[in-house]
Amino acid sequence: MIEPIDLSSLPLGCFLYQTDTHYDDLDGQMVVHHPKYLTFVERAQQLWFESVLGAPRFDWEKFPDMYHVVSRIESDYLSSINGVVPISIVLWCQRLRAGSMTTGFAIQSGDKERLYARGFRTNCRISAEDHRPLIWTDSFLERFGELEAQALASGLGAWSGRHR
Repeated sequence: MIEPIDLSSLPLGCFLYQTDTHYDDLDGQMVVHHPKYLTFVERAQQLWFESVLGAPRFDWEKFPDMYHVVSRIESDYLSSINGVVPISIVLWCQRLRAGSMTTGFAIQSGDKERLYARGFRTNCRISAEDHRPLIWTDSFLERFGELEAQALASGLGAWSGRHR
């Protein structure tokens, strides 16, 4: 069994997003429908980018590193989320390259007892004008580079799954 991340001493380099599931996230069996897991990760990543980049809100025109696409996502669904309950999403920079970043994630219960899903997603920065690949800005590389080093030192580099 894979253990949840201990949120009482969140590893350095991690971002924590706490929220609740909602009735409209549930299917007819009162279970969170599996695509919604990735919606929670997307919301967490938006808030993480805003926090790290100092953006007051998602504004890719003023913060061009926010203009990116997901090139790969992989998730292991480990346990169902039943009903309307508090959940925690933990993110960390697993791998940073000149124009892409792989983010590890864990979705777990609000009481930190159950790990619902884990995985990773890779974002690639692109041009808003022609959608061609771009290199992250120097400030992005510096800030997320520090977070990547902290996450790796905490042992989270390969925790989220098979991507290396």
